[in-house]
Amino acid sequence: MKTKAIVITLCVVVVGYIISNPLVLHLCKETYVFNGIIGCSDESIKTLGSPLLIFSLFVLLTNVVVAFLPEKFFFSWLKFALWAVPIAVVLIWLTPVYSSNMYIDIFSFTRDDAARLAGEVFSGASLGLIIWKWFHTRRSA
Repeated sequence: MKTKAIVITLCVVVVGYIISNPLVLHLCKETYVFNGIIGCSDESIKTLGSPLLIFSLFVLLTNVVVAFLPEKFFFSWLKFALWAVPIAVVLIWLTPVYSSNMYIDIFSFTRDDAARLAGEVFSGASLGLIIWKWFHTRRSA
């Protein structure tokens, strides 16, 4: 079960990377050249690719750490992840892709920022759950 969770998360990381970097596999529909640099102006990069890659890297890191723990820790974390990941994805999806500030972009909060924050909160909550479970099992033993 642990390896299946890592493989699924790794597949999501690869999909996020492919969508974030479509020029690598020549999947870009709208390319441009600026000062000799070829770029891609597809909307899927900012709307889906980058947030998916950012959040899935945090989940993968947490998943690898939890894979080395005993089964009871893993299944407690898995129960948490099964409801926390969909909530994080919905919150990321509700965040605007670009900043709404037209003139001064000091306090912008975009979808990439939301993905990073959701990943950090997910990793921190996972670490807190693991520490709490560890103390709980030590007290009951």
